[in-house]
Amino acid sequence: MANGSSAPVLNPQSVSQQQQFIFDQFNGTTYMPNQMDVQHEPIYDQLVTPQGGTIVNLTQFFTNPAGKTVNQTNVFTPKKLDAPEAFAVMAIRWYPSPDVLLADLIALFNNFVLEFWIGNKWYNRAPLWHFNAGGGIAGNPSTMTAPTYAWTNGTPGRPQMHELAINIVIDNQASFFGQLNGVATVLSGTAAGGTGITQMMLLDGLHARGVQ
Repeated sequence: MANGSSAPVLNPQSVSQQQQFIFDQFNGTTYMPNQMDVQHEPIYDQLVTPQGGTIVNLTQFFTNPAGKTVNQTNVFTPKKLDAPEAFAVMAIRWYPSPDVLLADLIALFNNFVLEFWIGNKWYNRAPLWHFNAGGGIAGNPSTMTAPTYAWTNGTPGRPQMHELAINIVIDNQASFFGQLNGVATVLSGTAAGGTGITQMMLLDGLHARGVQ
């Protein structure tokens, strides 16, 4: 659930300020002091579309981890974190490979919104460009020529990523996914110098796992 209401307060004599902060981020629904190992780390999933390929409507992240390596995803069960894990989403980031053709990147910006779903309810929906990655390669396009050009979604830097004002909590065993909702888009082919696109959806926040 989202942290829309104030969380219960733990006994100040038994917990540290950091424990109270963590408890608040999970809205008191998932995190139990001394029973969960909580780390500030992301969960992420990567999708690859080759040049000339089509990104279809309702393309989904976190739904097909089979065969992917750890640099491509760290979610191993489709649409779910393994029990007893939970996650407090504090930022949603969308990162396109920096060698994407500018025309393809603009087409994706024009044609898709990105949505984050838990169960049957979407919690964040906005144009794709809204979800600044806050990371990637920076450069001056005026001095670049193919194949050395690089494009990113926003300026690299932690303050530039798309942070949430209200956390979204993925409870233990809750179903979740991200998806591109919009118009099917064909990426530029070889003749146009296209490279396809490798895109990643990254949820930044607090990852709660069992102590053992």
